Amino acid sequence: MHSVGGFGGGTTAARRAGGSKVDQAYLALKRAIVSGALAPDAPIDKNEWCAIFEVSRLSITTAINRLAFEGLVVVEPQRGSYVAKIHLEDVRQWMLMRRALEIEVVGVCAADMPDDAIAALGQNVAYQMAAITSGDLQGFHELDTRFHRQMTEGLRLGRVGEVLDPIRTHLERVRRTLLPEPGRPEGTFREHEAIFRAIAAHQPDQAKNEMANHLDRVSRELQSFVVKHPGFFED
Repeated sequence: MHSVGGFGGGTTAARRAGGSKVDQAYLALKRAIVSGALAPDAPIDKNEWCAIFEVSRLSITTAINRLAFEGLVVVEPQRGSYVAKIHLEDVRQWMLMRRALEIEVVGVCAADMPDDAIAALGQNVAYQMAAITSGDLQGFHELDTRFHRQMTEGLRLGRVGEVLDPIRTHLERVRRTLLPEPGRPEGTFREHEAIFRAIAAHQPDQAKNEMANHLDRVSRELQSFVVKHPGFFED
């Protein structure tokens, strides 16, 4: 049995979010998978989740089926439900799309981002440093995600954000997996700081180069991680 004791934050947040118990179970399971609390190929014990949310097996099965439709869970007859492995080809394509869009966005930021939005981006970078100093990995992750989203929001590029947000969600499991690697938060912070400085200096070409360097490093580290943890992935 894979204990759910470490998922308290996710279940509490799901309950606060409201909705039906099926929705709450779905959100809690999704958070556990995306955050890495439930690792790839880990079994999902329906009885445990039924007990946590005080719902029937049918309700948990419904939640699991929604996650299976999203590609986060694999349901096999006679074997049960398991967390899906990460498909490398999907990750490569998502990274390609994200790279193309975010490099263009950061160039526009350096040319046209309003001063108040640049100041907010700088505040985010300062908070990232504080999170690293205090060892707050979860806080740093949230600031990292916010840093990238602030660029489209600061330019009011709502349609671009609508395209990027699902891509980032798909890549969330990969990012969460890489973040605990030694030196990764510090490296990410330095790259974010370089991106911010180029934006603040209104240097579009430099900003685009720094963003390309940032995203390319993620791709390289993913390949290195795959070699060390092949069981998490499949082609």
